[in-house]
Order: sequence, then structure tokens, then C-alpha cells
Amino acid sequence: MKLDYFKSLNGLRTIAASMVIVAHFFTPENSFNSALFYKIAKFGNSGVSLFFVLSGFVITRILLNSVNSNRYFKAFYIRRTIRIFPLYYLALICYYYLPHLLSSLYQFSSLFSQQIYYYTYLQNFARTFNWNSSGPIHFWTLSVEEHFYLLWPALVYFGYRFKQNWLIYLSGLLLLLPLLLRFYMLSSGYAIEFFTFTRLDQLVLGGVLAILERKRVLNRKYTNMYLTSTVAGAVFFILCGFFNDFYQDLFKHTALGIFYFGIIGLCVIYEHKGFGTKFLKLPVMQYLGTISYGIYVWHALSIDIVNNYFMTNWVLLNLLLVVVLTIFISSMSYWLVEKPFLNLKRFFSYG
Repeated sequence: MKLDYFKSLNGLRTIAASMVIVAHFFTPENSFNSALFYKIAKFGNSGVSLFFVLSGFVITRILLNSVNSNRYFKAFYIRRTIRIFPLYYLALICYYYLPHLLSSLYQFSSLFSQQIYYYTYLQNFARTFNWNSSGPIHFWTLSVEEHFYLLWPALVYFGYRFKQNWLIYLSGLLLLLPLLLRFYMLSSGYAIEFFTFTRLDQLVLGGVLAILERKRVLNRKYTNMYLTSTVAGAVFFILCGFFNDFYQDLFKHTALGIFYFGIIGLCVIYEHKGFGTKFLKLPVMQYLGTISYGIYVWHALSIDIVNNYFMTNWVLLNLLLVVVLTIFISSMSYWLVEKPFLNLKRFFSYG
């Protein structure tokens, strides 16, 4: 069965990438001496949560649609490898070795023993458990998604192909597990922001959304359900701001997951008729969504380049320079590196 393509979700990728750039660009020093502005800018970090729920939805749709294929695992992993690895490893080489050519840029350790966690997608484990590692900090999210891609296809295969309802029950358990694990790790003094199994719930929520689509519970008849999810998630997140640090960290990712679950559901429902989705489907939003993987990967390098070579006295001009440079580098990497590999996907169909 050919899957519907939701252009509005591509626009949401643009929103998520833009939020992350804002969060990483505005430091306390260039936030106009406003603690409130800085706090609002830091909300941009939740763009990562939006990426997670989106990925869970898109990947699970693909898996559910191909679950009866004899090439289910082979096609999925080859296609994911083609999509992810070329840009990822090119970016790692640039982040590690470009600073040696442009000496004023931030330099990571040249010790392979500290880089190995990035080459093997274990950088988020290293950050969580304080292993001695060195590399682009924001790549931890790519590690979380890669672990999801490794584990989730098997769970979908065995939890849906043979007994469809098992997958929804399994998803319920996987929504509870991160909450329990966050409680344990926070109580034990560990960071929970970067660990795969403490952020898994947002990816699984995207998977639940795909299951609901499969069960025909993602249409206008159920609009109020997704609207309620959006409002409840937003209210829950605001309430988390009144909790102490322990309970903020415990619940905020759940709140954001519920919020973006509702947002994505509404975008799908109003894909063909809605003011918000009309904006998300604008050509510029579509193009930036197409290169959003590159935008996420390269934006930190762009910030570093602007800070070292093109810094002006105007904060917003500096931000504009970062955005323009990020789009330029991401476009080059998409057309010269990503696109040629993406063209190979046609040789690895699900059948």
C-alpha cells in the first residue's frame, strides 16, 4: 500500500530545526540582558522532542506498511543506512579536523579513544555516565534515534505481524519504562537528558500515533482527542515549571511528548484544509524541511564560524548570518552528499 505523504510534517521539521538553532544561538550573554528572553529561547531545545515524536510516527508508518514483506528488515536497515551514515560521518570528520585548518574554531580532542563513542553512536551513553569522550555535543540526539531504529523494527514485527494488539500493549509499557527509569536515575544522581531509554517515550508516542492512523483513529472525527492532547501537554509542561528540579526533569519530557503528539495529529488531520498546515506547506518550509537533517548537523559549526569570523555588534544580524550559513552548508551537503545516496534507495524497496 502506498503511504500518504504529509507535507505539513516536512514543515514541522523546519520548525523543529529552527527552534534548536535559536536555543543554541542565544546564550545568557547575547539574550538582551533578559532572563525571560533567555528562558523562552531555551524552550527551543524542545525542538528535539518534536523531532523525536515525528521520527517515531514516520518510521512506524513505514514499518507497519511493510511488516509483511520478506525484505522487511533488510530493506529498512539498508535504507536507513543510506539516509543517515553518509552525512553523519562526513560531519564527524569536519567537526574533528576542520578546526585544525581554521585554528580559531572550537577543537575537540584528537584522541581516538575519546572519539570512538561518536563513531559508534554511543556518545549519549558517554554523556550520561561521564565516560571520557569528545565530539559535537548536539549529536547525542542522533544516537538516540539510531538506537530506536535498531530496536523498534523487531518490536513492530513481532508485536504487530502476529498479534496486532500486542504492539499497542507493548507501546504502553515502553511509555511507562522511561518514566520509571528517569525516577531511578535522577534519584541516583545521573543525568537523564541524553540517555536513550529515558527519552524513548517521545519516540514511542510517535509510534502510537502511527498505530492510531492504522486503526483509522487519525481523522476529523477524533479532532477533539488530539486537541485535548495538545492543550493537556502544554498545561502539564507549564505546571512542571512550578515543580522542583527533580520533578521537572521527571515529567517535562512526558509533557512535551503529549504536546507534540497532539500537534502532529492535528497537522495530519488538517493536512488538506487548515491555515496552519497551509503555512507549513509553503515552498520555503518544504525545502528547509527537506534539508533539516543537515540543518541540525551543521548549525553548531555555523554558530562557531560566525562567532569567530563574522561577529558583529548586532545580535539579530549575527543570528541571520548563522541561519544563512547553515542553510548554505546544509544545501551543499544535501545536493552533493545526501541526494546521490538517497537515489540508491530505489534499489532497496520493500517489494
